[in-house]
Amino acid sequence: MRECHVLRPELFALVAPLRRMLKGRAGATMTLADQGVDLLLEGVGVEGLEATEAMVAFASANRLARLALDDGYGPQLLWEPEPVTITLSGIPVALPIGAFLQATADGEAALVAAMREAVGGATLVADLFAGLGTFALALSGKVYAAEGARDAVLALKAAGAGRGVFADHRDLFRRPLDVAELNRFEAVILDPPRAGAKEQSPNLAASSVPRLAYISCNPNTFARDAKLLTEGGYRLLWVKPVGQFRWSTHVELAACFMRD
Repeated sequence: MRECHVLRPELFALVAPLRRMLKGRAGATMTLADQGVDLLLEGVGVEGLEATEAMVAFASANRLARLALDDGYGPQLLWEPEPVTITLSGIPVALPIGAFLQATADGEAALVAAMREAVGGATLVADLFAGLGTFALALSGKVYAAEGARDAVLALKAAGAGRGVFADHRDLFRRPLDVAELNRFEAVILDPPRAGAKEQSPNLAASSVPRLAYISCNPNTFARDAKLLTEGGYRLLWVKPVGQFRWSTHVELAACFMRD
């Protein structure tokens, strides 16, 4: 790969240095954080002082925000001059290694705008599969944010302190919110992984929540869940496709459901 019109220039600038530095097969995951490039190398082992110093020198020379290595036993932090953050809706959030983010700033802004439109003027909202708070931190009312990834919950809890966001470590596949819990909210946001929200959707369909904002990265599982919701009495008001992945067939979407 000699050129790329998809990656941000700050990320692609590391391809040539990585090619020179790495020997053999390896995986590289790069995220553009507030402090610079956050780099995770997979399948790379570092043994001994000399090899460790060489990796640290690489991180320093290329002004990395963070360097972590995963040799098969989980990420190990090697370099982080200052705490790495990602700014969401103007709020810096601690960025766990390998955390999920929207692919592009423009795509994120489009999804957040669609979510706000779907939620309307609701002031008590549940954000399910909340991640680091892409949607929870964009709201001004009180938000219950449920997320199964522990590191993400801790980061969101710290960022949302004093901002009306209550972050809850909860696996929504194993323990979805029941109808009584859901009925407390004026609106619910769903942003599940590609598997969708199969376990949560039946309880939502049986709830009295007035408005739902559904953000999906998989039209197939969205259609499955939307069928359950509409059979439960919700109307699908609109669907907005969002193309974050240039020159690919992958399309994300935002949808608004309302109960009569």
